[in-house]
Amino acid sequence: MTSSSRVARRADVHYRLAQPFGGLSAGTQTKTWFFDVPESRDTDDGWAELLNRLFYDANALMRSREPGDTSCLAVDTFTTAPVSAATMLAWDGLATQERAAAHLPWILAAGAVSWEYSACYCVDDAGAYDGMTGNGFSELILYRFLDAGGTTPQDAVTFLDRLYPGHGESIFADRSQRFANLVEIRPSAAFRRPPGSTPWISGPPTLG
Repeated sequence: MTSSSRVARRADVHYRLAQPFGGLSAGTQTKTWFFDVPESRDTDDGWAELLNRLFYDANALMRSREPGDTSCLAVDTFTTAPVSAATMLAWDGLATQERAAAHLPWILAAGAVSWEYSACYCVDDAGAYDGMTGNGFSELILYRFLDAGGTTPQDAVTFLDRLYPGHGESIFADRSQRFANLVEIRPSAAFRRPPGSTPWISGPPTLG
């Protein structure tokens, strides 16, 4: 990855079940995902391309598992919002759903993953993506915030010790290697539509 400016974003995606020849379900469902993306891709067009491609890849995976099912999931609308590192660091360490929803919502989203690849993603400058755990996303936000001077090493260790009780100092000491692992976009054996492929559609996938 390059050293371009990065932003953390939440994306709330409304999607529909699409049938061959244009049939769409009357209602929508919603998924919430979290991203570390280049600032240059934090645009309406950048999100439309990325989210449709994520759905396309998910549809391809589901089609490979159930080739007789010709329906697919299609992006309807989406909104994005910044992720606040300061709000995350204000977490008091209590592992309740209420606290997670307020300070670490990606932890809840990661636990609700069903058909999608992940709930948390790192996207490189070219648009390639890889998933990570909710805890991994928390670490990535923390390390970027620390590098930007937004928090102190002591407060970073305190947060990590809440996230990984009893291991905050050792994880902080290994932060350089952990950061490198978090931002690495690993090759995938699953189908991946090339970034920027047109048209920007969720499916139906063509794998041949």
